[in-house]
Amino acid sequence: MRSSGPPIQQKVLLELSLAIPFSSQRIAEAFSHRLIIPLVLGLLFYIPVLGISGHRCRVPVFGMEAFERGGDVLIGGVFPLHPPQPNTVRIAFTQRPMVCHKPIRQQQILPESSSSSEPAEDSFAQVGRHSSLSFWFYMLIRTLVFATEEINQDPALLPNVTLSFQIFDSCSTVSGALLGTMQFLTGLPKAIPNFRCRRDPQPAGLVAEAGITESRTIARLLDHNRYPQISYFPTGPVTNDGSQFLSFFRTIPSNHRLALGLARLVIHFAWTWIGLLGKDSEYGKQGVEVVREQILKRSVCVAFEHMLPVFPHRLSTARAVKTIAESQARVIVAFCGLEVLPVLEQLSNQGVRGRVWLYSETMSQITIFKNQGSQMLSGSLAVVTHKEEVPGLRDFVLRLHPSSSPEDVFIREFWSKVFSCRWNPSSGEGTNNTQLCTGEESLGNGTNAFLGMPGFGLAFTVHDAVYAIAHALHNMVQAESRGPKSLGNGTQLLQYLRKVRFKNKINAEVFFDEHGDLPGHLDVFNMRFLSEGNFEHVLAGRIASSPSGSKELEVNDSAILWAGGSTKIPVSVCTPSCPSGYHKSQLAYRATCCFDCVPCASGEISNQTDSSICTRCPEDQRPDEGQTRCIPKRELYLPIYEPLGAGLASASVCGSLLPVLTLVLFVTHRDTPLVRANSRELSYLLLAGLTISFLSCLLFLGRPTRGSCLLRPVVFGLTFALCLSCLLAKTLMVVAAFRATDPSSHMRQWLDTRVARAVALGGCLPQLLLCTVWLAISPPSPGKDTSSIPHAVTLLCDEGSPAAFWATLFYLGLLAGLSLVGAFLARNLPDAFNEAWLICFSLLGCLGVWLAFVPAYLTAREWYAAATEAFAILGSSAALLGGMFFPKCFILLWHPELNTRGYLMRKGTGSGF
Repeated sequence: MRSSGPPIQQKVLLELSLAIPFSSQRIAEAFSHRLIIPLVLGLLFYIPVLGISGHRCRVPVFGMEAFERGGDVLIGGVFPLHPPQPNTVRIAFTQRPMVCHKPIRQQQILPESSSSSEPAEDSFAQVGRHSSLSFWFYMLIRTLVFATEEINQDPALLPNVTLSFQIFDSCSTVSGALLGTMQFLTGLPKAIPNFRCRRDPQPAGLVAEAGITESRTIARLLDHNRYPQISYFPTGPVTNDGSQFLSFFRTIPSNHRLALGLARLVIHFAWTWIGLLGKDSEYGKQGVEVVREQILKRSVCVAFEHMLPVFPHRLSTARAVKTIAESQARVIVAFCGLEVLPVLEQLSNQGVRGRVWLYSETMSQITIFKNQGSQMLSGSLAVVTHKEEVPGLRDFVLRLHPSSSPEDVFIREFWSKVFSCRWNPSSGEGTNNTQLCTGEESLGNGTNAFLGMPGFGLAFTVHDAVYAIAHALHNMVQAESRGPKSLGNGTQLLQYLRKVRFKNKINAEVFFDEHGDLPGHLDVFNMRFLSEGNFEHVLAGRIASSPSGSKELEVNDSAILWAGGSTKIPVSVCTPSCPSGYHKSQLAYRATCCFDCVPCASGEISNQTDSSICTRCPEDQRPDEGQTRCIPKRELYLPIYEPLGAGLASASVCGSLLPVLTLVLFVTHRDTPLVRANSRELSYLLLAGLTISFLSCLLFLGRPTRGSCLLRPVVFGLTFALCLSCLLAKTLMVVAAFRATDPSSHMRQWLDTRVARAVALGGCLPQLLLCTVWLAISPPSPGKDTSSIPHAVTLLCDEGSPAAFWATLFYLGLLAGLSLVGAFLARNLPDAFNEAWLICFSLLGCLGVWLAFVPAYLTAREWYAAATEAFAILGSSAALLGGMFFPKCFILLWHPELNTRGYLMRKGTGSGF
């Protein structure tokens, strides 16, 4: 038993070293000497017990073969090079299980007596053209190798540091992806979480995976270990709750970004009635949700939203076809895959044409099928990831040969599939027609399925992923002066990877946003169905993202050929646009994009299509005939060139000539008894006032101005006050003449002409005071009446103070009333030239005119008020002139014999008149 002590002790130390976590290895070494004695005693006790069964038995540990190359820092890769094993294969538990294309190499700890392990089976099955190996994913594997070799040869990037790689085939299974990841982290096929047995090379990051489920599984593991993961193909959300893994990045635009691109196209073409069609999966639901959210922000309505099952059946297809056919939506945004093909075929059979489909990259595969369903996509738009070949990659792949890559565990199967040959002559694989692989074949000679394979443009996703890790490592080396042996700190590398920014081989900027996504630009393709049955993909635009996060849409509308061969942008609306002059009337039970077009109300306009409300025109404007714009209202006033204005102006001028002619006549006969009776100075003053009164009518004609509005009340009030004061003075003189028969009577003083002039002028002073106060406190000003006539603006003079206006009229009425009362009382006085009768008649005529004016003025509207006032001035002036002077002019002109002193002194009652 002693002799076995040292080997057992060494083995215990070995087991401890294998089982010690990264953070506690030094502590374990420090305490190993204290623990060694109890451990040895325990093992000595259990070894006999274990020996009872005859030998030890261990559970086999299954490792994955990897394509690896050594170096200082390790970059891992997980690719689904093969499809998963079919469920129909039975596992008998009597032999090693088969995964994908070949048996997994079994590693186990054998009894100590065993000196060798079982011979490994041939890892390269002679499958030839029947191999399930994916050319496209092998091309991505070779892209990782190509990028690693480029970086190692670049003296400016990671100098003195050699990148290594370790690439696994997950076989499109979660278990395979997880096993490869654990083997990358631990360094041994025996995967122990949180324990690493390999010291060199240090793992830096993992480029994985193509499936969203596999990527999520790896992300959960790497996020716990704080190692970066850069995914190169899945576009869906990594988490279901909207959160993100801090260690997860990707170099391909996400579903969210593709959906944003589709929404931008909808908004760009001003489509407002959209149908949404999605796959009933996480991919379809997220895409439909993002598109709906974005277009609703821009007042775009969703006509229908239909989800297709992952495995379509006749009933689900019929429901989708009915929904699309009955909808008025001419634009359909689809987040589907091949499951939409039966729907397209049924739509084609039913003759449903004229639909524009907007879809992402997954649905673009339908154009491969040359049938009626795929023809429905002619004229549609596809938003896809920008594709461009990596410079030098194709030449690198063409130089591949099994002899030049002995560490590549996949190249011999790849080679056998490309050239349809087999490597093992004794293998039963293949048929008699399958030739042997000689190694003399060349990928560059002639054509083969691999070279004609599309998809080299997406290799940049892997190429950018490797370069992102390299640039992050380079920045970390520059910032922290680390050596190659200490670069495997995933936590610190994550910080640099989030901030990495560089330009790739085609001068495109590579960086990650706050979600870990690469905001690369998207291409917009117009699908055109050609007569020979093929599809033409015409680049119509692009959606770029700047480093600031803004997204720029560039679309060449003229380069798009829509369904039916038209270049005119199709219209997709629920209700045709409301033209100008109408507004939208929204109904509560309908979508916001469905409405009725209602004409604008009177006085309102709408000068744009689809206006929600009509705008009322300003007070001085009115709608045009179509109610599309406001035009100035027609201005109404009393113009001098219109018949009414011209008539009033003529009457004013002619009327003003009559007092002048009368004045001339009176001046000519100023020494005659008729003119001298009752003070000729008052007659002159009265005639002058009547002349001004007639001319004041012109102030009411034409466009009202500030000057005319100020002069109207002053001239009208003062001239009529002068005229009525003269009449009052005349009345007082008549009364005084017959009351002052006694020379000593005090009534004789009223016969003095100075007193008469003083009475005439004194009667004007109160009116002058009223007008002064009026103009000082609230002067009249030009105004507009915009409400009385809907289609016109009445220009008028605003009195400013109605109280002042009516006060002036009241004072004039007071003067007229006093004169009328005096003249009426003196009407029977004996005098052939007694003017009492004339004053009575003239004042009655004047008052009659003004009594008719008041109700007419109060009921008149707009510019008719000015005409009414002008008529009143002319009428009252004519009444005063005719009543006071026409009888005298008649005597002066046609009966001068009556103009004698003898006749004047003759007793009577004025029968001479």
